[in-house]
Amino acid sequence: MCENDVLGMAINYQQLVEHSVRKLSHLMRQRRKLDAAIRRLQRLVRTTAGFSASTHKGSGGSASASGPIGFTEAVRKVLATYRIWLTPVFVRDLLPSVGLDTGRYKQPLTSVHVILRRLVARGEVNRRKVPEGEIEYLWAEGPRDPPHED
Repeated sequence: MCENDVLGMAINYQQLVEHSVRKLSHLMRQRRKLDAAIRRLQRLVRTTAGFSASTHKGSGGSASASGPIGFTEAVRKVLATYRIWLTPVFVRDLLPSVGLDTGRYKQPLTSVHVILRRLVARGEVNRRKVPEGEIEYLWAEGPRDPPHED
């Protein structure tokens, strides 16, 4: 291999750094836009979930205002509050909106799956498989709901 071949393969580090900084800057701008969009949607979901919950008597649970909410009660509260078909991933993502800090759990999605299976077995939650193969869950108007007053 001659000296010219080796020089032709040399990396231009200055160019690499400049390109990387431009790419990083672009990605950080995209992330700020996404973070802002996420915050707007989180506010919308929290606000509209309040309206949705007020149209259904009972919230599906009795989380104590005096202490932190437990994991199972938080899953119940998500399903009872939103009252739409949700995948376990969506349930996990909505847990902070009902007061559960998932940051202290290593594998919160695993716990969500286990809790959802138990709630289905108890008749508190309905389960369905959609054509795409995912499993979705919906709060059942079941034994934990107080009777509706007309």
